[in-house]
Amino acid sequence: MRIELTVADHEKNGFVTLARWPRMSKAETLAAVAAIDAEISDEMEPDRLTGPFTFILDIMDGYDLHDTGQRSLPMQVAMRLAPDQVRTWLEERPEPDDAIDRRVPVLSRFFK
Repeated sequence: MRIELTVADHEKNGFVTLARWPRMSKAETLAAVAAIDAEISDEMEPDRLTGPFTFILDIMDGYDLHDTGQRSLPMQVAMRLAPDQVRTWLEERPEPDDAIDRRVPVLSRFFK
């Protein structure tokens, strides 16, 4: 399994995968996402209904979405996990359909 950082762009009605990390065992993957979820309080979690976009962690099994993290990620957490990718997305804010064929970078390690 692997973890992917995805942004749900509510204004443009689509998703863009920003980064992924090397494959890990199912237990390692679930534990890593649970650790990130645990550090996000209710007050820190962005509002999915009113925010222009939301960062989320996807748990992928091959090309299939297995699950997602339980929390939406605050900007600070997304920037800690994949600073260059988040910054580039914020600067470009591409149409989700235009970003489908972009290469998604594989980052060397998952920062908890």
